[in-house]
Amino acid sequence: MKKFGWYLMSVVPLLVMLAVQVTVAVVMMLGWMIGAGPEGGMELYMENSIVLVMWMHILSLLITGLWYYLYVVLRQRRMEIPFAGQFTGRSFGYTVMLAFGAQFLIGILLTVWQLAAPEMIEAYNQMMEESGIAQTTFASVFATVILAPVGEEIIFRGLTIEYLKRAGARFWVINVIQALLFGIAHMNLVQGAYAFLLGLLCGYMTLRYRSLLAGIAVHFVFNAYGTFATPALNLLFGPEPSPAVEIVYYVAAVAAGLGLFLGGLKLVRRDLEEKEESCAPATEAV
Repeated sequence: MKKFGWYLMSVVPLLVMLAVQVTVAVVMMLGWMIGAGPEGGMELYMENSIVLVMWMHILSLLITGLWYYLYVVLRQRRMEIPFAGQFTGRSFGYTVMLAFGAQFLIGILLTVWQLAAPEMIEAYNQMMEESGIAQTTFASVFATVILAPVGEEIIFRGLTIEYLKRAGARFWVINVIQALLFGIAHMNLVQGAYAFLLGLLCGYMTLRYRSLLAGIAVHFVFNAYGTFATPALNLLFGPEPSPAVEIVYYVAAVAAGLGLFLGGLKLVRRDLEEKEESCAPATEAV
């Protein structure tokens, strides 16, 4: 029964995050409607949706960050467990490779999805445009590149994983459950699908390096690439490149994605093996 209780607790951080989002949306909407009337309030809501998202992230980070500090960080200090775990500067370099590779591969997945269900991807792109996340503004960059990697990692790779550990779940059970909850949190099928894949990668890194910093690093690099790469590619190839350019780009993206991801994963495993060997107690020669 106690084990089942820990599984239930692993869902609570997600519920708190969703409650914060609803509360922020309702309060800000009411404020805009009181100040500008129903129609004006709705117009302000649509024009400032990215500001709404930013404040959702800020409030959620304040609440869950304090929760994580009191529940996890203080206990780790008492047990003399380093917050960085086995994650080092060199490890971050491998993280960049993994995150870039994941971006390329997920980009190809979305391209295939668009060919199979164009109306679904079109609805997703429209949602991203209306939310302001797809625009490179201060609010969108701050929300997606800074706040989201820290806040969402605390919720899913911090608190959720900690409760699943308390439940006695095994490595891949923990990783799949937290990634699934991370996908559900995005509240739409397209974004939820690639968030699930990103969640698996962030969870793997967090669990293997025994540090939340590893998950934050992956998430940060992944979101930063997604935020800045599209404008850069538009400048390089134009908003509507020729079919030949698109084919060359996608072939290169598949090759680069596989190379970076598999290469980064191999280097991560080697990095962890070296760290484990250096921490192993020396045996006396006979």
